[in-house]
Amino acid sequence: MNKKVRIALKGLCGISLIIIVITSIYGILEAFLLNADVVGETFVTFEFPPISVFPLFYSKPITWLSASLLIFYLTLLELNVEKISKLTGSLRNSLRLVALFVGAMAFYEVMFNFTLWSGLIARDGILGVLNVDIIKNPFPNPKTPWNIVFASKLFTVLFVLALYSVYYLQRIESKIGKENWNQHSNPTDIHT
Repeated sequence: MNKKVRIALKGLCGISLIIIVITSIYGILEAFLLNADVVGETFVTFEFPPISVFPLFYSKPITWLSASLLIFYLTLLELNVEKISKLTGSLRNSLRLVALFVGAMAFYEVMFNFTLWSGLIARDGILGVLNVDIIKNPFPNPKTPWNIVFASKLFTVLFVLALYSVYYLQRIESKIGKENWNQHSNPTDIHT
């Protein structure tokens, strides 16, 4: 990997980690201070920077967190491709299987959340109280419901990360297989 590319990836990785930490601390502290009873609600109830300050570019903390998680994970993998390549083939295959399992579970959650979200949006629209940011999922435990925006974004990120992990590990396997094939094949050993 080119040194400039490596430095840029490290910078992106570091910045995204800082955003992850700040956003997470904010969400957790705000939840405790407000005694929030809905998981993730503090991540979707306001925009940053405030719309009044910067009307052209603003996002909810969950959007900042989701984007940062993606950037952090992807840059971290690319920065460590040599180390991961040195793991045993069976360990890499096991990791790929785990990533596939996590991806399947995350896919189910994404589909469930979007289906539920659509139904609840329709219900709230009919009732005339539509605010998509405060819709919550009371399942499976009504005592600790989850904010649908929060859950949908996090599980979507998890699904994308799992898919990328499978691709990434397969890319490493293909590269190793090609290198092994090139080492064992001798172009001068042609039988006529």
